[in-house]
Amino acid sequence: MPDPREREEITLSPLAIGYIWSTRIISLSIEMGLIILAFHWLDRKLGTAPLFLIAGAMIAIAVFFIQVTALAKKPLTPGDSDSPDEEAG
Repeated sequence: MPDPREREEITLSPLAIGYIWSTRIISLSIEMGLIILAFHWLDRKLGTAPLFLIAGAMIAIAVFFIQVTALAKKPLTPGDSDSPDEEAG
């Protein structure tokens, strides 16, 4: 009887892998855009022309690259999840 805790080897098609990566990058891009929009709003609220917008863009780019490198190091598996609870057990 096979152990139910063992993961079965499931191969993903190149299209499925492309969809996974595209959703990851799109969500990171939306996050980056929201950070920039928040700093732009702060700029307009305080009347400090491009000060916070530039700072927000730099922060957003730094966060984006940190998250992309973390995603690139993570192996792509069919049961891939960002929650650490599934790996415990």
